[in-house]
Amino acid sequence: MRRLVEPALLLLLHDSPLHGYGLINGLRSIGLEDYPIDPSAIYRILRDLEKGDVVVSAWDQRSAAGPPKRVYRITELGERMLNAWVRDLRETARVLQSFLDAYDERMKPKEGALPKLFRRL
Repeated sequence: MRRLVEPALLLLLHDSPLHGYGLINGLRSIGLEDYPIDPSAIYRILRDLEKGDVVVSAWDQRSAAGPPKRVYRITELGERMLNAWVRDLRETARVLQSFLDAYDERMKPKEGALPKLFRRL
């Protein structure tokens, strides 16, 4: 799932800067609620993205509730990477749909054909 989490995080950051907890909640809002993602893995991914200059972070000192939070923002490079990921995901979705269509067509019972089990008897 990591390869899908990365573009999902960038998509969320495209909308607005967010702290880690906001990103984790945001993943649920874009369809990843059924895939349990360890919060520590999210922070590792964010650190990797930051090392690659895909996102940047800063401490938000204005937070009245609790300690300061690290807020992440997508960079111009991150926007380009998000666009490239989406192009690749669209192509992957197209190929997967072609495969599923071919599978469905081949698995349809043939009219008048007996199931294989009965042909052997």
